Amino acid sequence: MPMSMRDELRRILTIISDLTHNDINSSIKDTNIIAEANRQSEEIEKDLNELQSLGLINEDRSSPADVNYKMYKITREGINEIYNKEFR
Repeated sequence: MPMSMRDELRRILTIISDLTHNDINSSIKDTNIIAEANRQSEEIEKDLNELQSLGLINEDRSSPADVNYKMYKITREGINEIYNKEFR
C-alpha cells in the first residue's frame, strides 16, 4: 500500500527520480539535488535523511571519503512510490 508523503519529500524524490532516470544503479550528487530543488541545503539534507529512513533512497557509499558531497541512489521502493502517485 502506498504511503502518504509530504509534498516537499515527494518533490525531492521526484528530482532524484528524474536525475537518475529511474535507474537504481545511477547515483546523483546531493549538490545537484539541492540546486534542482532551489531550497536551503539544510532543509534538503533533512528531506534526504527522511527519504533514506523510509527506504526510498540510499546513500551511495562507494564514493571517496575525502569529497565534500554525498551521492544518492533511488530504490525500487522509491520508483514505486513515484509511479503509484502518478497513476492513482
